[in-house]
Amino acid sequence: MAWEKPLEQISLIAAADLSAKQYYAVKVDSNGKAALAGAGENAIGILQDMPTAGNVGNVMSLGVSKAVYGATVTAGQNLSADANGKLIPTAGSAAVIAVALESGSANEIHSVLLVTRTATGSNSGMILSIPIKLAKIAAAGDVVTNYTAGISGTIKKVSFVVTDPVTTAGKAATLNLEIGTTNLTGGVVSLTSANCTPLGAVIDGTAITGNNVFGSTDSISVEASSVTAFTEGEGMLLIVIQ
Repeated sequence: MAWEKPLEQISLIAAADLSAKQYYAVKVDSNGKAALAGAGENAIGILQDMPTAGNVGNVMSLGVSKAVYGATVTAGQNLSADANGKLIPTAGSAAVIAVALESGSANEIHSVLLVTRTATGSNSGMILSIPIKLAKIAAAGDVVTNYTAGISGTIKKVSFVVTDPVTTAGKAATLNLEIGTTNLTGGVVSLTSANCTPLGAVIDGTAITGNNVFGSTDSISVEASSVTAFTEGEGMLLIVIQ
């Protein structure tokens, strides 16, 4: 059962109607008012009451507070705000604002320990390298199926680096990534005979704009489509993860 232990609370004027946002994460806006925190934003704490626009609300900034979860959470996980001010497990560069004291599910209220650090959760990164023989991509389908990295992160960029140039004209394949069964928005790599040469050529995927955050139990797959089968050529698919 959720419980609280206030250590520090501050009062701020609500920038908008927050009457339905008790136990949500809030930030300070450019006017010095309390506003609902967005995805990964630095939040100053958890709203304790239900102020309407222009009225004073109380925000717990330190201590144990009740909070609304926005996803499945395991006790002990670092937590960040989602796009709606609910708390979810920290991924990528999202600001850490609390530690879960209780496990729970989306839209449940549970106890969290508010932390004084509001720096980003992690700015470190890694590159997942996958060697690909282009001639093996004979038809549309998985090139990599359900790889689980065992960490949480955000896919920032996808590129293909040519290690053995293509010499036969008129060949092509498109590669895209998915997390679980959901395609990334962006990150599509279009390979052709023309751009898969010379040695060392780099083909960048399209800009990634969404569906790119994964948890420690999520799987990553690489899919091929629009295939006109290559007869030679190799390269490395580089997936940048933060």
